[in-house]
Amino acid sequence: MGAWPGVTPPPSQVGAEPIGAEERKKGRPERLKRCIRTAAGSSWEDPSLLEWDADDFRIFCGDLGNEVNDDILARAFGRYPSFLKAKVIRDKRSGKTKGYGFVSFKDPNDYVRAMREMNGKYVGSRPIKLRKSMWKERNLDVVRKKQREKKKLGLR
Repeated sequence: MGAWPGVTPPPSQVGAEPIGAEERKKGRPERLKRCIRTAAGSSWEDPSLLEWDADDFRIFCGDLGNEVNDDILARAFGRYPSFLKAKVIRDKRSGKTKGYGFVSFKDPNDYVRAMREMNGKYVGSRPIKLRKSMWKERNLDVVRKKQREKKKLGLR
């Protein structure tokens, strides 16, 4: 037990076992997932993609007015049961909206319904224009895979 008779060791040492492989893995910091994007011939790391679900169905919302923020966009699409997140893209320096944003859904049926029902509806002071988001197609891994497939087919 302890070094002195009648003295009990602290609870952290009672039943302490050597650290196994599982605990060693837990103690090691996890590798951070990186999202490398490519478009217009340049590549960059985009940490904002880590905020979104990897397997969601995302809509690009264009022609948003300056008064539209994340909450207004979320309220407009919140009636769909599988709605996950809405984000209006803003300029880093000025904080003003860039006029577009994204909305994500977990269920593809809600995604399709929202595309049909909300396209052209007024959110704020303007009718919004909805398109399928192309975020997955700009991921560096997907771009390279498509290039390899094209090369196999002899298209490149």
